[in-house]
Amino acid sequence: MSPRTTGVIIREAFYGTRRFNDFERHCGISPSVLSVRLRDLVAHGILEKTRYRAPGTRGRDEYRLTDKGRRLLPILIALNDWAERWIVPADAATISLLHHDCGSPVRTVVTCASGHEITTSGQVSARLDPGARPASASD
Repeated sequence: MSPRTTGVIIREAFYGTRRFNDFERHCGISPSVLSVRLRDLVAHGILEKTRYRAPGTRGRDEYRLTDKGRRLLPILIALNDWAERWIVPADAATISLLHHDCGSPVRTVVTCASGHEITTSGQVSARLDPGARPASASD
């Protein structure tokens, strides 16, 4: 999967885009590339295809986030936070993520399982788990 175009499609799915033509219009991706990316996202269990039919038209597919896909929300929010801070000038922002209930901006906060907030990389250490493989001489 191409990270850039795949990320744009996932972002649009979070914003409520469901139909092929809408993805095409919002993402600026050619129909052939979009078709491949959507097929990949369905194959990886991030999106699911659902059939719909408007009265008087042929059946078509909608693409909806699966539970696996919805679990990407913290990553989307973190990327939005990062872009707002480092890339997009304040007067050029195109979208704000707001809490539905109170209207406040949504931000990412990283915590450990015990609830301690992580604010620097120095607060994190890595441990090899059983699935890690030792590096071979050819790596």
